[in-house]
Amino acid sequence: MSTMNLDVLLSTYKRYMAAEAKSPRTIESTEASVRQFACHIGEGFDIETITADGLRDYIIFLQSSPRWQSHPTIAADKGPLSPFTVATRVRTIKAFWSWLAREEFITEDPFRRVKTPKTPCREVRILTPEICRALIDSIPKKGLVGKRDRALLLALLGLGARISELTSLRTGDVDFDSGQVRVLGKGSKERRLFMSPLVFKAMHKYWFSERKDLPGDWFFVHKDGRPLDRWYVNHQLHKYAVKAGIGLVSVSPHKARHTFATLFLRNGGDIFSLQKILGHSTLDMSRHYAQMADEDVERQMRAHSPVEAMGLKL
Repeated sequence: MSTMNLDVLLSTYKRYMAAEAKSPRTIESTEASVRQFACHIGEGFDIETITADGLRDYIIFLQSSPRWQSHPTIAADKGPLSPFTVATRVRTIKAFWSWLAREEFITEDPFRRVKTPKTPCREVRILTPEICRALIDSIPKKGLVGKRDRALLLALLGLGARISELTSLRTGDVDFDSGQVRVLGKGSKERRLFMSPLVFKAMHKYWFSERKDLPGDWFFVHKDGRPLDRWYVNHQLHKYAVKAGIGLVSVSPHKARHTFATLFLRNGGDIFSLQKILGHSTLDMSRHYAQMADEDVERQMRAHSPVEAMGLKL
């Protein structure tokens, strides 16, 4: 099938996915992966006749490819692509071909029996309470930027929301009367999160002293009413980390979400509530956080058991 036909199919796919409320990042990632796959196959690429072995050969190629290959501004790294990157690209390619078959653009999905490569169990690193306090203390208590960033960081750490969910908050999504925040997660699934007293206080201060009289309908904004984006939030967090003297620690909105999940369980929360708070469709990720919390308890028990401090000789 020609490149023009691939362009048409990808354009159709994007319209379908937009209608299903898939996130723009998911759609963009799928298109990029499919185009890279087609480029790798070259002139012999044909959607109607490509086989499972074509994808398997591509997986082998990816597993030996250097990081940042063909990137316009970053030099290729000597190390190979991470297993997570390989798995993500394969998963998105399989999703596209599954859609082609489901919508009957092709008669059968050739990749349905191709397994996505396994990935190692990745340790989720979190921010310690001490680092969280240092970050919050580094943010000014006065002015729009200071009050906004304090409220945003406390919302990240105290609500467990994704950064995309917080940057897309509208003013009507925050209900101070009920203490609830309404967010739209993946697939436009709505859920309600409850502000703890400190999160409520920070959000309330920001709204009534700085945000209420600014233009626009977004909740977290610049001075001209424009909404924040995740790149700006990342920049702000890095700036505060340097100011707090913890610049060598990786700080990001997603790590704040990991921190919320892990500390929620350590403090006695249950995985079923966590699943609902995070907006996960399955318990898999919540179980992973629970395992981390258990491992933390094990380390604490081994290090601080009262028996070990008794100086006994057996």
